[in-house]
Amino acid sequence: MDSKGKLIPLSAVPSLVAELTGVWRHRATVYKWAKVGCRSLDARVVKLKVEKRMGQLFTTREDVMEFIREVG
Repeated sequence: MDSKGKLIPLSAVPSLVAELTGVWRHRATVYKWAKVGCRSLDARVVKLKVEKRMGQLFTTREDVMEFIREVG
């Protein structure tokens, strides 16, 4: 995952989502996206790609943008 971009903690993703979409999401929602996933418009379950390091979950800006595109 490092080759794709800088790792950001999942706790920082709500502000990134707000920056990209203009819609604020709660931190618990982001953790749900990583664990359970979210249904896309074509009924697929899409999960936010994460990496666990030292007990904390991380993702990248690119993975968040890809997740938003996939979910629609």
